[in-house]
Amino acid sequence: MRAVEIISQNHWNNIWIETDSSLAVLASKSSNQVPWHLRNRWNNVKVLLLSLHCIVSHVYREGNQVADSLVTHGLSLSSISFWHDVPDFISPAFFSDKEGRTNLRFSS
Repeated sequence: MRAVEIISQNHWNNIWIETDSSLAVLASKSSNQVPWHLRNRWNNVKVLLLSLHCIVSHVYREGNQVADSLVTHGLSLSSISFWHDVPDFISPAFFSDKEGRTNLRFSS
């Protein structure tokens, strides 16, 4: 929800939101999926989404290493951060994604 609010505030009109949460994708289609205590804010976000050219889709985190790295890093931050260039901590993932390399996770 915060991401859509930031997108709207910056007047970014053509966006594609990829998430590894299939529940978030379902919520973008039906407010019934949103917990009641978040529903008012979610409905306001839905109004913002109507003014944008927006696609919301599911992607496994292995399919977007940059987003996965940003989320992992973001969990350690105490405030919102913006970068105008690729931050050093995601450079390897960025260039790997850009080159179309596959990232597979294995567990033993």
